[in-house]
Amino acid sequence: MAEARQLRDYVPAEAADAVTSTAPRIDVGDLTGGVTDHTVWSCAGNLTAVRSIRARVREFLTRNGHGDGALDDAELAVSELATNALLHSRSGQSGGVMTLFIRSDANRLRVAVADQGERDPVDTESGHTREDGDDFGRGRFIVDSCATRNGEYWSEATHVTWFEIDDETGGNAVGETA
Repeated sequence: MAEARQLRDYVPAEAADAVTSTAPRIDVGDLTGGVTDHTVWSCAGNLTAVRSIRARVREFLTRNGHGDGALDDAELAVSELATNALLHSRSGQSGGVMTLFIRSDANRLRVAVADQGERDPVDTESGHTREDGDDFGRGRFIVDSCATRNGEYWSEATHVTWFEIDDETGGNAVGETA
């Protein structure tokens, strides 16, 4: 409490007009590329993660007014991305983490799942990789059929898969009109 009183003595409650008028104004739309809403969420890489990620995507996109078709497609596609992250990366191993990114603007949504890269060979139980195509690989077809665009990229320690869905019927927050 004493610190708050000391702070009030040194910092005026309201800035002088000269100070506020010279400060540059930043338009948040410039920083977000016109995106109306976005979220980032990280979770432990375990079996309940896929269900949690699906629920977060549905809740976020519903709140932002996206149509039912886009919701269903996004939910199915993100299930595939999250499941692949668990099966094929260190995110699915003990202590692993996945991160979900969602962006939404007027007529488009973008969802990405970042995992922790290739599995540690010592802890690989199944013996398959992302590239072996043995009894796997159907998930990419599912994502292709749900999404308008999709892809993946790698950084030094992270693998990110993403998709976008053009949604001409949605993208307004609940209660807003177009």
